[in-house]
Amino acid sequence: MAWFRHHFYCEGCDGTWLKEAALAAEADCPFCRARDVFPYRREDRTLIIEQQGAAFAVLAIANTSSSEPAYRRLRRFAERGQAQAYLAAKRA
Repeated sequence: MAWFRHHFYCEGCDGTWLKEAALAAEADCPFCRARDVFPYRREDRTLIIEQQGAAFAVLAIANTSSSEPAYRRLRRFAERGQAQAYLAAKRA
């Protein structure tokens, strides 16, 4: 299952906010309560790199049944560049 970080901008009040979810959907503005604001950008967060101490771990989404994602570690690397290369190969 995929997981995304959605970026929102409300034209009514110039408010901006982020929301993470499995599916793209409109949201109500948390500032002025404007309804059905659509995201202008989304980031794929299905596979991510997270620094863990001195190492870098490549994590994959494991469960999105709740409002917060659960990740599992795929591999751990000593350098960020190694993790980025692994991540690029997984996405290809």
